[in-house]
Amino acid sequence: MDISFDHLDIVNSVLSLAYNLESYPNHLFRAGYTISRIEPRFNVKGTLNPDILFTSSNRGLFCECKSGEQFIGSNLHRYSEITTRNLIEKGIDISTEPFTLDVGIFGKRNLELLKDRLTEEGIKYPQVIIDDIIQKRYGDDFKDTNLKTLFNELFTINGQPMNILKFSVESPDKKMAPYIFNSLIGWSIRGRKTFTPRELAEDAIETLWDSMDAKLQQELMKKVKNFLRYCTSRELGPYLKHRDDTWTIEINDHWKSRKRFSDDCDALIENLKQTSIWAFLTNDIED
Repeated sequence: MDISFDHLDIVNSVLSLAYNLESYPNHLFRAGYTISRIEPRFNVKGTLNPDILFTSSNRGLFCECKSGEQFIGSNLHRYSEITTRNLIEKGIDISTEPFTLDVGIFGKRNLELLKDRLTEEGIKYPQVIIDDIIQKRYGDDFKDTNLKTLFNELFTINGQPMNILKFSVESPDKKMAPYIFNSLIGWSIRGRKTFTPRELAEDAIETLWDSMDAKLQQELMKKVKNFLRYCTSRELGPYLKHRDDTWTIEINDHWKSRKRFSDDCDALIENLKQTSIWAFLTNDIED
């Protein structure tokens, strides 16, 4: 039986380690790490694409979040080939030299099975279970002695991680929709009527947008643009108009009108299915 988990949930579980939360582990915060990049892409004899890069004053930590028990990625074994020069070429600040890079694999109970695949491929990065507990269970130790000490100890998790990354390229539109609609309603209340899909994606993602790789930003912008086009063909057609990449949102400034818009958003979310969006986009391309 396949053991798989929501990838975004694992990403948020790892991101939350860099915050000083009272009810959730703060291992990375205690070790001096902050979020540097989300899905950075490095051209090192091919594309290497870790999920997260954290950095401290003289160290970096690449985190790969695994949600299944089978797929390990074709280039995971080469993450250790990324150098500080590659980081500098991406515009990532390196404050001091020497700068040491660690790689860690994070997952839930699926790691109990995935570890065998990793062993077969000769991948020995530290493997951390982050579920009801957090602990480095398999692989080598972290190079950073602070990380080694913190993650080697079994720690019971009593709280919930923060919802830091709202949605990703792989997220179903039903999961993304509430954040898009919240931004549109907020803009309308503040009197803003025109926007671009990129501006909407940035507003919905909030604080992590500037930490995202440029290519990831483009992919999310395209996802939001396709979703807006879908919305105009459904319940939100009366409110949304666009010309090229400039969009307008028109909601009458009255509580009943805003309530009607909110109800239409709820109806769209309730009826939203990936297959219907795919059919809409396919038909649009064929036309």
